[in-house]
Amino acid sequence: MSVLDQASGLRRQALHDYPPSFAFFGADHCGQSTVAGELAAALALQRQRPLLIEHRNGQQLARRLGLPAAGTLGSVAVSLGDLNELMVSNRHGLTLVNLAASVDERTRLSPRIWRRLINEFASVEQDAALLLLDTPSLSEDPGPCCIADNLVLVLTPSSDSLMGGYAQLKRLAQDYARRRFNVLVNRAANFDEAQAIFSRLQRVAGDYLPVGLRWVGFVPDDNTIRKSQTLRRPVVEAFPDSEAAHAYLQLAQMLPQWHAPDDDTPRGSYLEHLLMTSKALADLTGH
Repeated sequence: MSVLDQASGLRRQALHDYPPSFAFFGADHCGQSTVAGELAAALALQRQRPLLIEHRNGQQLARRLGLPAAGTLGSVAVSLGDLNELMVSNRHGLTLVNLAASVDERTRLSPRIWRRLINEFASVEQDAALLLLDTPSLSEDPGPCCIADNLVLVLTPSSDSLMGGYAQLKRLAQDYARRRFNVLVNRAANFDEAQAIFSRLQRVAGDYLPVGLRWVGFVPDDNTIRKSQTLRRPVVEAFPDSEAAHAYLQLAQMLPQWHAPDDDTPRGSYLEHLLMTSKALADLTGH
């Protein structure tokens, strides 16, 4: 066997070593950042080694979890820094990597910086059990939702959330060929209300979109979440006996079982995939 054949075989094997990714998205004010952060905190408490990826500007996840602000992927071009500048961790084993950057900022990074970041990220990624992505608006940057293994639509009982969520399902299905979606209802009064919201979405989507929707659960409307955000601590840590904390801990236990990607083709590192997708999106939009 030649050296090239060996390298190719090792690469094929390595493609299977990366953990599954779960992208959280939804209409404005659905609480997707809170959901992603709380689930990551719950997974860390359960010693599941989550890697939380921030794609939104504003350091929202760091503030919610009581972590220090990190650099962003968009700032690396200026600082010429490494992945350590973008990464912070807590004492329970939760690691947050801030990849906030526009498509233009990603494509402007030099090949040398990309090679270094991809290699550094791949090492961190392979040590994680799963990736949770807090995604940007689809209108700003569809890349993370395009490439995530699994998509989790976060809804609330408001009509705006339902209409906005449906619009995003439609775009991901029609423009990016996504077919499978997990649906989580946030801030529901009770199980019956959450199920009713999911059923409404399922009826409309079933009539007009070629998608499969899977109910994965709900988080109750609980004032302790707002209290924990004021304290800059996750609710699963600050108020472990609250209804919301119990919901997040139960959802975190089930989250690995949500893994059912549209495409079973093995992929490389998430950051490598993001770079390739960014370039493709830039070519499509002419930027």
